[in-house]
Amino acid sequence: MQTAPLFVDSDGETKSSSSAAMLGISHLFFPWGIILQVVALVHFFRRRPSGFWFFVIFFGGFLGALVYLVAEMVPDAGLLRHSYQGYGRRSRIAVVERDILDNPSAANLEELGELYWDEKEFAKAREAFERAIATRSDSLHSFYRRGLCAMELGEPVAAVPDLRACVSRRPEVLFLSRGTDAGTSLCRDGTGARSSAPF
Repeated sequence: MQTAPLFVDSDGETKSSSSAAMLGISHLFFPWGIILQVVALVHFFRRRPSGFWFFVIFFGGFLGALVYLVAEMVPDAGLLRHSYQGYGRRSRIAVVERDILDNPSAANLEELGELYWDEKEFAKAREAFERAIATRSDSLHSFYRRGLCAMELGEPVAAVPDLRACVSRRPEVLFLSRGTDAGTSLCRDGTGARSSAPF
């Protein structure tokens, strides 16, 4: 039977060479565990998840920090996607604006309005939908979106004619809008009183 060779450390204790090998490579893991704990703690204090994670990170050492990163930090990476989508949307806005110079069709103007709506630039979106309506006045989508832009800009009175035009041609719009600001605006006239006009 073969046994691991022994050696005597500086304290005079006898140890096997396998434990010496572990001590020899432990310095490779030492700083990374602390770094991982620091990263996990920074994320913890910025995001404020459940309080028990602090104890998992602090007392669990390298393994606790690793578990925290997998359970809490990796799913948060999906939140970054929305910030990167903004860049693609802004570049698409530039392309559509360039296309409108060549072809100011209602479809291009509606797409530009939708892109501005997604960027929450409601004044620009409303202007794009107004241009789309001037180009082709039969698009319910443009009227509806222009009314929603007016609602977002705090002008419910301006939204009522657009939304009523949609409801008069497609009554299900009112059903889809119930419980929203657009539905409330439709059910009231300009003075704030309930409208008696049927939709």
